[in-house]
Amino acid sequence: MRIARRVTYGTLSMLLAAGVAQVDFWPLSAYKLFSGVRTDTVTSTRLVATLDDGREAAVGRGADPVLGPTQNFLPELHDAGPATRQVMLTTWLEQAGLDPAEVRHLRTERVRRVVDPATLAWSETVLDVRWTDALAVEGEL
Repeated sequence: MRIARRVTYGTLSMLLAAGVAQVDFWPLSAYKLFSGVRTDTVTSTRLVATLDDGREAAVGRGADPVLGPTQNFLPELHDAGPATRQVMLTTWLEQAGLDPAEVRHLRTERVRRVVDPATLAWSETVLDVRWTDALAVEGEL
């Protein structure tokens, strides 16, 4: 009985400590999955590339093993150093199937998506442009 209490109290203490300290370690690494409030409005940041022919391509999110997890760094892109920024952008573009040599301009946009409760269709509104880069024009990307 004493061992069961110690295990129970120890486990609860570890869960509480990890939640309060916001520490992400195994096996307590999944608590963030349930910490977000889900509403009908989502605000996110996306990367948009303008190609040499004038077309614009949003560098996608989703299930891609590189793009999905790493695009959480987009809001901090403008604060990154030039070398770090170049590696990040080149990796994202190549992973999205875009040739970095064909990219003329890059920008990050803060986007708000709202779902219509009747049709369940999402609509997007660009709130503002956070960061722009014309280095691709000069061939430095």
